[in-house]
Amino acid sequence: MASRISTADVFERDVPLYVESHTGRVPKYPASALWRWGLRLVIAAFYTGLAIWWNWAAEGDWAGTANAALAARVADIEWGASGVGVIGQLYPPITSLVAAVIPGGALGLAIAASIAAALTLQLILQSLQRKQFPMSVRTIFVLTIATTPLYTYVVLTNFEATVALMFFALAMVDLVRFVTWANTQAGFRAGLLFACAAFSDTTTVFAALVAAIGGGLLIQSRTGARVANAVVVAFPTITLFVSLAVLGIAFGAGPLAMVRGDLAWSNERAIGFAQSLTTPLGWLYLAPLVLMIVAAFGLGFPGTAIIAVLLQASTVLAFIVGLTPPGVAGVTYMLLLLLAVAIVPTPTTGAHSFLTAGVSVFLWIIGWLTALQWPIVALWMRTFGGTP
Repeated sequence: MASRISTADVFERDVPLYVESHTGRVPKYPASALWRWGLRLVIAAFYTGLAIWWNWAAEGDWAGTANAALAARVADIEWGASGVGVIGQLYPPITSLVAAVIPGGALGLAIAASIAAALTLQLILQSLQRKQFPMSVRTIFVLTIATTPLYTYVVLTNFEATVALMFFALAMVDLVRFVTWANTQAGFRAGLLFACAAFSDTTTVFAALVAAIGGGLLIQSRTGARVANAVVVAFPTITLFVSLAVLGIAFGAGPLAMVRGDLAWSNERAIGFAQSLTTPLGWLYLAPLVLMIVAAFGLGFPGTAIIAVLLQASTVLAFIVGLTPPGVAGVTYMLLLLLAVAIVPTPTTGAHSFLTAGVSVFLWIIGWLTALQWPIVALWMRTFGGTP
């Protein structure tokens, strides 16, 4: 006899194990809109001041930075051209379109990135508050991001990466809210944010997909929904790329015509990267990943280690196939740092809090050591003192 499944059984199976809020609302932080925008303005003013200072010290010479390359590219776009050429020049379209209307060249892009950084830091702080992290741990996490020279370098020199990191960080926060806390709205928002990250910076093209699929390795509020969750989150990014491929084929330019970059495996870049791993700078490049793997197993969340490995591998792949633009440094480090902040579980014991804060401090130390050893970042730091 065939078994019967009642309506009650269906709803019982769909009841989530964990719920973020029974009312459907979560508090904002700071609670007052005036304080929230005040905090954002303070952070934006800080990075804007650094951008103006560096511009003065460098005598307006932003050559070799990703912002200079972006400003030059959007200035040369032939807006009236027919075919798919304009779309290819615009890729990644979100930041390219915004950059096209921002005045001031590379400095203007740095100021705009300061606003994106302010939103990122305030919303990360809000996420940590919602997860009821102790004040000390929240402070350490936010200061780790804000005071590492690698993040400041990205904000001041790479508008594309700064915007992509903002979207990525917010997407990871919403991804956890979706799969672990059964917030369906956050799931759809995470999918759109990952797509925005992929279409803001070529380096994060694969990172967005990896993180979306990696959601299946997190704690699940609804059992048996891993594949469905991955489809919901990855769908917008995949759909947009498929649409661009179809458009390129329709114009007879090929499926990859819309994506700017070599998009071909480079043995030279692959060998060069492998050789760099035998140097002190290469060890520092791998250090955040190793630390996150150790911390993931120490905290009892081995799935996080797999996500971190895949995330770093995705940025390496983007570099090898020629998607990474010139003047880029620190993006992989920041992706791993933001990943850690977004998915780290709320400390439940004093030892747990100590380990969590310790990982953040070690990541901060690694960030400083990397900045001092990375020639392009070290040169950028010396320019503040007028000694390029």
